Amino acid sequence: MGFRGQDFAFDSPAAAVAGMVARLGTGVAMRSVEPVLLQLARGRILAEPVATDRDSPAFDYSAMDGYAVRAADLVLAPGTAPNGQFRFTVIGEARIGSAPPGLPVKPEGTSAAAVRIVTGAAIPAGADAIIKREDVAEISDGHRVAAISMAAQAVSKVLVGDHIRRRGENARSGDTVLDAGIELTAAALGTLASVGCTAPRVCPRVRVAIITTGDELVSPESIPGPFQIRNSNAPAIRAVLDAPAWIEVVPSERGSFTHAGDEEGELDAVLRAALLHADAVVITGGVSMGHRDPVRAAVERHGAEVVVHGLPQRPGKPMLGAVIPRAGRPGIPIFGLPGNPISAMVTCIRIALPVLASLAGSKSDHIPQLCNPRLVPLNNPDGRTLAMWWHRLVRINHSGEAELVDGRGSGDIIAGGRSHGFIEVSPTSLQSVHALVPFYPWPT
Repeated sequence: MGFRGQDFAFDSPAAAVAGMVARLGTGVAMRSVEPVLLQLARGRILAEPVATDRDSPAFDYSAMDGYAVRAADLVLAPGTAPNGQFRFTVIGEARIGSAPPGLPVKPEGTSAAAVRIVTGAAIPAGADAIIKREDVAEISDGHRVAAISMAAQAVSKVLVGDHIRRRGENARSGDTVLDAGIELTAAALGTLASVGCTAPRVCPRVRVAIITTGDELVSPESIPGPFQIRNSNAPAIRAVLDAPAWIEVVPSERGSFTHAGDEEGELDAVLRAALLHADAVVITGGVSMGHRDPVRAAVERHGAEVVVHGLPQRPGKPMLGAVIPRAGRPGIPIFGLPGNPISAMVTCIRIALPVLASLAGSKSDHIPQLCNPRLVPLNNPDGRTLAMWWHRLVRINHSGEAELVDGRGSGDIIAGGRSHGFIEVSPTSLQSVHALVPFYPWPT
């Protein structure tokens, strides 16, 4: 089994992605990295590792609301009250953001002392354990908590270090806390803020040009003739490429994409213009085996080396990937996506996005979220198999399970609109109820 009379160059979508990434090569970055304000950095690719400027946490603090005590004082307590309760004198309060009062050494024969404390407040000097508030009975003098009492059995279980977070247990000053090549998520932005990095240096966005092809296409606002169809690929692929913050869709003189007809030379002119200001090009249509499929010949005329043309997958078998090599710099990838809308979206997400992520500076061990499927249980397997990689439309139900969507092939954009994304089923895989399958959602 192959394509265009030849065996497939790669046996899976993942192998094709790896082959494209390897062919991109390495070298000097396309453009210099840039500092971006923290509030504008969401989703960008971090260009340089970030270290913490002080220990994290910067001081010992309480992990619970309760009372800071010295464990040895409890062991040395002289006895219990008649009702079997220990009594502690509350000598002060530790508040968040302020220096706490010290806990004095307990004089022999007196009751143990405690400092009232809240979660996040610094541990008083002399204290080495926290008793949770729910484990004690509070005794008020009418104005404040003056004392607490606690069952003797519970007191015996208080240990040094209970509910205390130690200085530097998360990271020591100078430790790397974020690696270069990661996508800046909400959690990563919080980490940056915590170490005082308010303008992280990020990789430049990958500038991507979109080209659609086909004489049969008219703009979405047009009334098509009897044998014409509206161009659904342009807005769909634009939406996929707009989703990651590390991509910038390059506008053309006609807006966010350019259209080329099937006449010889028309795609060449459009592609030549796109390559003047794009780091990558995504083309839809014209990659199959028809005599009026001009994409492969056009990209080869522009010096591109075809890495993959045809993959054992449905939909998207005619998928084309090529690279224009550049000395000392990463190559320019060109993706020829099939013209049918489901094929175009599937291959853009499954093949083009991970390659573009690598070009954007993402590392193989830090895959951006849009390129990384999640495993979901399949609710309604139909028992069908396919001797190639099968991308099937699904919806995700309220239980988080994938349910197959009835579609009529890769041209059924109506079924696509009713789905939440697609699953990837390996060749000849027999899916059972609740078997886990990789799920790729449509970007929103």
